[in-house]
Amino acid sequence: MKVRLVKWTVDGNVLKVARIIGESAVVEAEFKLIKLFPEIESMTDVQKQLIIYATKQKLMDCGASEIGNAGGKIANAKKMFEELCAGKWTGERTNSTGAVENKRVVNEAKAASQVVSLEGLIVKKTLYPATFTKEDQDKLDDFLLSVAK
Repeated sequence: MKVRLVKWTVDGNVLKVARIIGESAVVEAEFKLIKLFPEIESMTDVQKQLIIYATKQKLMDCGASEIGNAGGKIANAKKMFEELCAGKWTGERTNSTGAVENKRVVNEAKAASQVVSLEGLIVKKTLYPATFTKEDQDKLDDFLLSVAK
């Protein structure tokens, strides 16, 4: 189970991030949303909530999968906020669980296992032995013989 490292809260138009220490949370950074959205005071509640959510997601996405400590996450969020205030949109979204990357690797392996090639047959034999047929083995043997020559 993942341990929660930081906690996000909103106080008016200020987004706050706190380091979780035991049962408490200590605020370590505040992001004044008016710096990004000067018109935020006149926006509807829905508009404000969308801005808050999107900003928080962007701040946490920067390096989420590479940084395993609260200090690093907060430092990266501060840096990203400065870049956003300067009008820069950098970095790509990451998935802190690695699920997207894992899914990509699995899909590539599945695709490779369907190709009648040395690599495809090895992947199929290794990852999907229940579907590996005698014909597949004969083809694999032929490929191995030709590689050996």
